[in-house]
Amino acid sequence: MKKLTDYGKISRLTDQISVEKPYPLSILEGIQNGEIFVDDVDSPKVALIWHYCGFANILGDYNERFIEETVSMMRKPLDGHSGRLALQAENDLKLQEMILKTPGVSKYDRYIFEFRGEKNVTAPVTGLKTKEINADNYDLMRGWIVPTFSWENKNAFLEKGFGYFLIEDGRMAACAFSAGVSKDYVDIGVETAEECRGKGYGKIVASAMVKETLRRGKTPSWGCDTRNEASMKIACSVGFEIIGTHPWYKYEG
Repeated sequence: MKKLTDYGKISRLTDQISVEKPYPLSILEGIQNGEIFVDDVDSPKVALIWHYCGFANILGDYNERFIEETVSMMRKPLDGHSGRLALQAENDLKLQEMILKTPGVSKYDRYIFEFRGEKNVTAPVTGLKTKEINADNYDLMRGWIVPTFSWENKNAFLEKGFGYFLIEDGRMAACAFSAGVSKDYVDIGVETAEECRGKGYGKIVASAMVKETLRRGKTPSWGCDTRNEASMKIACSVGFEIIGTHPWYKYEG
């Protein structure tokens, strides 16, 4: 497995991207950071596209050796990828067998959503106002699914990403932001402060993201683990519909 710098070498493989599209596309289009590894830099037949947030996709004609090398990186991730490699995959039994040969690798499932159209969101009665994330308030973001999840640094997010949040008592109550960005898609990430959950705040900021994504002429995208019922409910409340599931793999030791 070798690192690829000329992304044009795998342009013929990009039409194979079918799950979590914004993340691999963001790297190929030079919008977000990540790395691409291939079997052969001159004539690649298979590629691992690894986003900064840790999400990775395999494209092309993989073989057992390539999968073994991928799992090896899953066990000991390189620096600069949020400390993980979470492999997003299609429902491919051959790939599943190869990956799960390694003890400690676990399989989970994520919902596949399709955006069906913007929904009117009824905001709860509150004095909170939705604010755009900017340089002055960026550092109020707290939690796991915030811009630091998928953007290398503050400047990169402010230049190429966008988001909204609610403040309660001087602290972030909820935020939604562009976790994955490509020319055509924006994947929406949402975080609600633990003490503010159950109040409908996540739905408010997610709705703001849907509106702004559509205004920019892009398609809203959403993905979450099937165990994350709260995220699933927010997605469905702002215009997404579940159309299936796909597996993802991580090393848990």
